[in-house]
Parts: sequence; C-alpha cells; structure tokens
Amino acid sequence: MYHVSDTEGAAWATGPEFQLEDNAKATDPQRCGWLYALYKPENDPKTGKPIDSTKKAGEWNTLRLLISPEKCVHEINGVQYFEYVLGSDDFKKRVAESKFGGMKNFAKFDKGSLVFQGDHGKVSFRNIKIRELKK
Repeated sequence: MYHVSDTEGAAWATGPEFQLEDNAKATDPQRCGWLYALYKPENDPKTGKPIDSTKKAGEWNTLRLLISPEKCVHEINGVQYFEYVLGSDDFKKRVAESKFGGMKNFAKFDKGSLVFQGDHGKVSFRNIKIRELKK
C-alpha cells in the first residue's frame, strides 16, 4: 500500500493496495498486480482471463509501481497491467463503487508511508528500490 496515513488506524483505510499473492493458490479473487478492488488488467485474448505475467511460487517476480500526479502504472515482470490517475473522475467513481467508498480518507493523501501487509501466506522481498521522480 502506498500514501498510507495513520489517521484511520488501518493502512488499507487510506492507502491504495498493489495486491501481492500467489495467483495459483490464492483464495482472494483479487490477483497479483491489481489495484485492490479498483483496477485489473485487460483480458488476455488467449485465455479470456485477466493478463497474468506472474511466475510460479518460489520464483522471483519483478514488480514496478510508478506513482505520480500524472499517472500510476502497475507492471509485473516487464508487462504493464494498467494505468490510472489518482483523483481522476474515473478513479473517484471506482472508489465510490467499491468497499472503500465509505472511507473518508482513502486515497486522499499525495504522500505517506509505504506499507507491506502479509495476510495470505509467506512472502519475501529483495532489492527494493524507491526512487523519487523529478518533474
């Protein structure tokens, strides 16, 4: 989750979540790389299911999350899943129609903490790089 504030007590009540999980064994319908309950990739014409470029559990995946006022981008293993703009009409509509609609401070901050949450099993991280982008 990103742009998390401690104003609401739970990180997910303020910060949008880049979902991380093992798609093969997950019980949550939200898949790895999706913006939880808000955005998912287009369907893959070969499978008819949302694009999934994740590797199997036990292999390292490379994730990229770009956050800027102009656009946010989700990528896994070099495959771009989607783009969105925080605070855009489309984003606000999706939030209003989601479980986050009643959360007054959800996605309202343009900066905040980066939070890693583990509630679906074991997850490991390496080579985390955070870079501030120049305008």
